[in-house]
Amino acid sequence: MEVEYIMGNSKKDIKALILKDGVIVGGHPRSGTSLVCQLLETAFVNFPSDFEGDEYNQGGYYELAKSKKLSKNLINEAMTIENTKEMNKIVKLLNEKSGVSGLKLVRIAAFFFYRHIAKKLRSVFVFRNPADVKASLFRRGISQFEPDWIENNNALIAAYENIEDSIIVSYESLINNDPSVEKKFKSIGFNVNMGIIDESHQTQKKSRVMITDEEEKMYKILKELEDEQSASL
Repeated sequence: MEVEYIMGNSKKDIKALILKDGVIVGGHPRSGTSLVCQLLETAFVNFPSDFEGDEYNQGGYYELAKSKKLSKNLINEAMTIENTKEMNKIVKLLNEKSGVSGLKLVRIAAFFFYRHIAKKLRSVFVFRNPADVKASLFRRGISQFEPDWIENNNALIAAYENIEDSIIVSYESLINNDPSVEKKFKSIGFNVNMGIIDESHQTQKKSRVMITDEEEKMYKILKELEDEQSASL
C-alpha cells in the first residue's frame, strides 16, 4: 500500500506497511485493557510489551513505549511521513509474531490510523464505571489523563461503530464472568479462558468518587451498547 503525502511545497512518497492479522484492544486507562489482553493470550494472541507487571497490574501492561508515543503524535499530527515511519516499525514487529498479533491502545482515536493499514483487524473495546476509573487513577497519583474519560470513550463508540469485527465489554462484566463475554470473544474468532480472571485483583469497586452528569450519561450509553451486542448473540 503506497501512501502519498504533500508537505509544504515538496512531494514525497512513503510505503505504509500492512498489518496482516491483528487484534487491537482499546480502553481508557484503568478500564480493564490489560485484563482483556490476558484473556486474548489464552487464545494464543501475542502481545509485544515493554512494561512488566507491578502492584497495579500484576499481569503486566501489554504496551509498547513507541506505540504510546506514536498514539499521541497521530492524534496531534495525523499520518505525517515521520509518523508513518514509526507506525511501520510497530507493524513490522507485529507482523513478525507468529499467529495473531495484539496491540493495546489507551488513546482510542489512534485506532482509525491502524484500521486504514490493516488487512485483517479485530478489535476489543473495554470500558469501566468512571468513578472506579477515577479512583484507580488517583490511587496511582494520576489526577488527569489526556484525552479525558468522556473524549476517549466518545472515540471508543465511534471506533466500535465503524470497525466491523469488534466487540464491546465492560470491566464489570469481565470481573463477574458474565457468560456473554465469552460469546463475544468467540464471535470474533477467539476462544478465551475466562478461568484466569481473579476478582481479588480488582482494586476499586463501587467508588464514591464524584462523577459529572456527562460521565454518567456516557456510561449509560456504553452499557446500552454492551447490552445490545450481548442480546444479538
